[in-house]
Amino acid sequence: MRLIVRNFLLLLSLTVAFGLRGQDKVTYVSDGTGTISLRVLSYGKKSKEAMNNAEKVAIQTILFRGIPGSNQVEYPLVGVNEKAIQEQHGAYFKELFDKERYHSFIISNVPISQFEKDATKKKRIIVDVKVNIRALRLDLEQNGIIRKFGF
Repeated sequence: MRLIVRNFLLLLSLTVAFGLRGQDKVTYVSDGTGTISLRVLSYGKKSKEAMNNAEKVAIQTILFRGIPGSNQVEYPLVGVNEKAIQEQHGAYFKELFDKERYHSFIISNVPISQFEKDATKKKRIIVDVKVNIRALRLDLEQNGIIRKFGF
């Protein structure tokens, strides 16, 4: 019985650790005037879903993780405590992510790979996403999510 429980817990932890989807990855490409370009490896059941996930992950990374090597958002725009921040400003983030308002901050998304299966048979795509940081920061300020710089 102990062996069965141990194996079940091991299987459960591996499922949680690796998830049902692949792990999205964001890499810094370049900064522009008020913009940032990122390369995002994203997963989805269909190509459109993976492209949307790439845009959403790019925005989430800018807001809650920051982009090392970037001159504009090396540190998170909002903060690292993602769950608490989203709870505190629930209406804003619901509109941003659930109602897909984040699309308004995307300047371009260019697929640089085919939508294909990876080694683990999960479907993925690599997309170059360009984000309007200036507009995103201004929107966060106007909605009281962050304070205006210098005030």
